[in-house]
Amino acid sequence: MTTALLEDLSLSLAFTYHAHEPLVLNAAREMSYESFLRLFVTYHGMTPAGRWQSHTYVKQTDSLTGEDHFFLIPIPRTSTGEKVPSIRLENGVVWIDDLETKMIPQGIPHTTPFWYFHYNPNMEFRPFSSMTLNLSPACSERCTLCAGAKTGRVNNGMDETLPAKKMVEGIFEKYPEAPKQLDNVAIVTGCFDDFQELSTHLKAVKEEVYKQANPKTLCVLEHNITTEAEYDLVVGDLGYDVYITLECFDQEMRNIALNGKVGRKGRDSKEFIEMARVYAKYLDERPHLGKHLVRLTYLVGIDSLEVTEYFYKQLDEINKTLKHTKVIPWLSIFTPYNEPMKMIQRKDFSLSFLYEAMNLSESYFGKELMKNESGGTNLGYARGLY
Repeated sequence: MTTALLEDLSLSLAFTYHAHEPLVLNAAREMSYESFLRLFVTYHGMTPAGRWQSHTYVKQTDSLTGEDHFFLIPIPRTSTGEKVPSIRLENGVVWIDDLETKMIPQGIPHTTPFWYFHYNPNMEFRPFSSMTLNLSPACSERCTLCAGAKTGRVNNGMDETLPAKKMVEGIFEKYPEAPKQLDNVAIVTGCFDDFQELSTHLKAVKEEVYKQANPKTLCVLEHNITTEAEYDLVVGDLGYDVYITLECFDQEMRNIALNGKVGRKGRDSKEFIEMARVYAKYLDERPHLGKHLVRLTYLVGIDSLEVTEYFYKQLDEINKTLKHTKVIPWLSIFTPYNEPMKMIQRKDFSLSFLYEAMNLSESYFGKELMKNESGGTNLGYARGLY
């Protein structure tokens, strides 16, 4: 199809379902057809088809960039009386009303509750380039929004951390091609009682991985690394990048979404800003480490846009003090897995909300940085805003 025809299809959907939303109409004119469809189906949702009961994974190729995007279509929105499209899977293709898209189902290969190889739709020729480990899944924090608790990645019946040596050896034995392909190792934790347990685990994983492979990057998603001395051990000595797991900023919402009265994850959001400040200053004073981004994981759709902008202003104030480093949000769209989870989604959540969040992010951090470094669907992060 020609670009003009694809634009007409986008505009037709926009006028049919979002005629009173100028941001949506503008996006239909300016974005690629596939980019518009991705957020359109992400907002509206569809009845799950395939392995999962809470969402459907799909893939499509962007006609402008040629890149493949891997993303999820969540469960349908709760009825609000608005006109809704018929989004469904037929004969291996996603349809929107009478429009046949080029979205096709895409599973995630090589996955278990304790480890998986991250699926990147543009790196299928190197399926073992990025490995995620969750070897200590027993979590006492019980966050309401935790995807892992809903999909089996968190097992509250397990008390011990699995031994890094046994697990890494088993993974590499099962996939002997993995050691030579491995470029990145990500550690998902969130469940260690103290920093000593965390650092011991990170050291053990690094030692076992590097016995057989030589990944270029290591990263850990965490909220318990707070001081310069701790960053010096995890980042300076062990070589990890730290992704600070904020999720949302509004404290009332944090108490609900992150079960703040139970665990440390839901503690005051100002403490997370301070973590970012300490980490950014640490990196900025050590450019030789070659790490120039501090990322805070952030879910679009829980905070109001006013709170999101306030959060961005806090990061911007930190960035103004830095020479070599930048603090940015790692952006995902909050996608409920069940009806109770919908309670923490903004009541004013809309397709316009997503485009406004995108515009706001770009105004503070730049469009290219957001597209390339904020966890986009072109890199296989299925809930990515980009």
